[in-house]
Amino acid sequence: MGANSSSISELPENEYLKKLSGAEPISENDPFWNQLLSFSFTTPTNSAELKLLEEATISVCKSLVEKNPRTGNLGSLIKVFLSRTKELKISAECQNHLFIWQAHNALFIICCLLKVFISRMSEEELQLHFTYEEKTPGSYGTECEDLIEELLCCLIQLIVEIPLLDITYSISLEAVTTLVVFLSCQLFHKEILRESLIHKYLMHGRCLPYTSRLVKTLLYNFIRQERSPPPGTHVFQQQTDGGGLLYGIASGVASESFSFSKPFVRS
Repeated sequence: MGANSSSISELPENEYLKKLSGAEPISENDPFWNQLLSFSFTTPTNSAELKLLEEATISVCKSLVEKNPRTGNLGSLIKVFLSRTKELKISAECQNHLFIWQAHNALFIICCLLKVFISRMSEEELQLHFTYEEKTPGSYGTECEDLIEELLCCLIQLIVEIPLLDITYSISLEAVTTLVVFLSCQLFHKEILRESLIHKYLMHGRCLPYTSRLVKTLLYNFIRQERSPPPGTHVFQQQTDGGGLLYGIASGVASESFSFSKPFVRS
């Protein structure tokens, strides 16, 4: 993943994924995120492709599980995604593929990571991973953001508020998939989870005002049975020669919009 198209076979050695899961903390304002999220990758459409993806990324996911308590890179990735979703509705209205494309890619990575995290730990441990952040020497503890609740609310708002268009279909589908992954904790525990943290967020927290609209939207979309758009419709079209003035300008604008320290322009 990164500025060039990625294939499943390349993922274990991908330099951007290695950095994400490495020992160095990455600030949410680092230009690295523009590089990581600028990839063209066809989302798996069947169980065989999904299995190949999981096998190819398991080493990266395990590394992040181990090192995230020291780096907080999972939290940084989620904050980057949350910052991009603020522009999604207007991006859909303006047919701005770039913002939607990078937001989708961020959510795709989050969903892949969540599958591994949830299968390997309890909800309480998962919550801790969402609160880890880099600690600078001499800094005092501050109240941590509840990123799980923020992410859940964001996913629900994305599903109910973003119009379902060809360019938003993939990110809407990824939002539904990520919600399903969040709710799959019980599958990995023999004992009955009588007090699920995720259910609590959905039924009693900030998500509550949106839950009825979520059910309505999901039922409405199911009844409509809209055909999925052609693969890659949501992808921002890059030139394949490694350059592209339009892409460079667009990436620069995106960088400024997200207050990155400097714009990322492909070489």
